[in-house]
Amino acid sequence: MNETRILIVDDDEALLEALPEALRLRMNGIAVDTAATAFDALERIRDVDYDAIVSDIKMPGMDGLELLTEIKQLRPGTPTLLITGHGEHDLAVRALRGGAYDFVQKPIDREYFFASLERAIRMRRLDRRVEEQRVELEQHARVLQHVDRGVFLVDDAGVVRYWNPAAAAITGLDAESVLGSAADGAIPGWATIGPTVPVATEPGPGSVDARTLPFEIDGRELWLSISGVKFEDGVVYAFRNLTEERALEELKSDFIATVSHELRTPLAAIYGCARTLLRPDLRLGDEDASRLLEVIAQESERLTRIVADILLANQLDAGRLRLTDQEVDMAGVARDVVDEMRATLDGRQDITLEMVGSVERLLVTGDEDRLRQVLLNLVDNAVKYSPDGGRVQVELARRDNGLRISVSDEGLGIPHGELQRIFGKFYRVDPQQTRGVGGTGLGLYICRELVRRMEGRVWVTSREGQGSTFIVDLPLAPAPARQPQPA
Repeated sequence: MNETRILIVDDDEALLEALPEALRLRMNGIAVDTAATAFDALERIRDVDYDAIVSDIKMPGMDGLELLTEIKQLRPGTPTLLITGHGEHDLAVRALRGGAYDFVQKPIDREYFFASLERAIRMRRLDRRVEEQRVELEQHARVLQHVDRGVFLVDDAGVVRYWNPAAAAITGLDAESVLGSAADGAIPGWATIGPTVPVATEPGPGSVDARTLPFEIDGRELWLSISGVKFEDGVVYAFRNLTEERALEELKSDFIATVSHELRTPLAAIYGCARTLLRPDLRLGDEDASRLLEVIAQESERLTRIVADILLANQLDAGRLRLTDQEVDMAGVARDVVDEMRATLDGRQDITLEMVGSVERLLVTGDEDRLRQVLLNLVDNAVKYSPDGGRVQVELARRDNGLRISVSDEGLGIPHGELQRIFGKFYRVDPQQTRGVGGTGLGLYICRELVRRMEGRVWVTSREGQGSTFIVDLPLAPAPARQPQPA
């Protein structure tokens, strides 16, 4: 324990010698400073936070009551005992009203004085401890205000008593709507979920494993990893948001399932054709053998496209894709893409593919091969997601300083709630392939990332069951500077 420090202020030299000696004999571990004037005392008080101060009231210059006023400004928590003359009750009252801890009359009753001083010291120590705890609590509260995990306290009555900013940010439930309310009513689903949250009896790493649980809040599904710690007044819960991580895990699972299916189909066709060609007991004519080889070639190309999409998506994620920067005539690219796609539609009489709008040269700056890939992906998607046929239309139009490319179809369309997700990785409008529509779900993600890297943007309008229009906006290439005419 720190040494107890006392300051005695009196203009009586005899008292300044006798009283400190008496205190040292009576109280262990005490250090006593003395000052003969109030001015000397103030110098010491500015430098030292004393456990208690004892001062005579009647002193020349500045008296004890004036000194008390100064002490309350400099050290408001320091208890001050004032010594008064016998019968000076009015001074004693003024001293107590001025904030003195106690007053002692002369001649000093040492037993009373020592007892009062010891109480004052204990009170000062208690005040200091309370202040230290208050500061610690404020520090802890500031920490909790800034941690990225949600933290909240539910007392034994089931009422929410603390709700930090991270809890509000993660859940969307502000503190005003939660604090002071029953957790079962303030936190959606808590009546059901709360009892399933693991709660430790004491804090510490590994004391209990957090559990990831779903919360439905304002129409949003949140997956929170949450656990609690029991203490004497309730339970403190801490949680973090794993919604994105869970969505990513679902995407990975979907990707594995999708790619497995997409790879299995061409591999099965290639394997079947190859085994048929290798059968020694089966004589095949040139036409049949050629048809089997054509299947092998087509399915090999399909495998190549799948692998290329996966590798390209990985390059885009890692920022390793390099794009060329050149003038590209998008009208010419669009015509080539439409012609190329028409050639693949020989077997489908229910699809009409046409190009409308401007046929003039429309120059943009970008990577021609990647722009061709974007347009091919969009047209291929439009055809693929039109299983019942219809018209697919590619339109180019000049807009201010930019070019707009629109690819429209009359196919499945996209549910309104899914429009924000379709450019995400592995997303497919028909994930169960109920309409026979396959794919890795990487095409639109690749389109978005390529267009974004060429300072453009891609977006969609759609109505479920009535088709979709994908729109690409690109900046036009700057006009070349005019050369000055020779004189």
